[in-house]
Amino acid sequence: MKQLEDIQHWYHGLQQRERQLVLAASAVIVITLLYLTIWEPIHKGVEVQTQKYQTHIDILDWMQAAATEVRTLQASGAAKRQTNSSQPVSLLVEKSAATAGLKPYIRKLESTSDKGARVTIDDASFDQVLLWLSTLQTQYGISVSSANFDRADKAGAINARMTLDRD
Repeated sequence: MKQLEDIQHWYHGLQQRERQLVLAASAVIVITLLYLTIWEPIHKGVEVQTQKYQTHIDILDWMQAAATEVRTLQASGAAKRQTNSSQPVSLLVEKSAATAGLKPYIRKLESTSDKGARVTIDDASFDQVLLWLSTLQTQYGISVSSANFDRADKAGAINARMTLDRD
């Protein structure tokens, strides 16, 4: 409390103009502290949240546009799908693998039924296998029901064991 009394004593010892300057400087310091401790953090927080909100809105718009495109592509893919329901899946898999350049990599192909097949592929290009699987799905309605992919010794190559079924 002695310090407060010393400050008051010092203040009352100042001339009127000096007191006004001290009050003005004190007001500026208090306003600056309020600005720096309260207003600025709130203002920056609002800006950050506004930017996050706008980013989420942009992502939502993109996702909605992508969903529309996916639906359109699915509809057009379904129309292009060949109806080879009379041919066994293993035959369609073998033909499409030959077309995709994957026939040399097929180590085992066995039919599980007219609507299914098991395929073992060794040292094939991962990208090539994915394109082939996409072709099977879009053109023949054959999808992967289970798969096991392992990295092969060659860069970008895989070993795969898959069970394929017709939709």
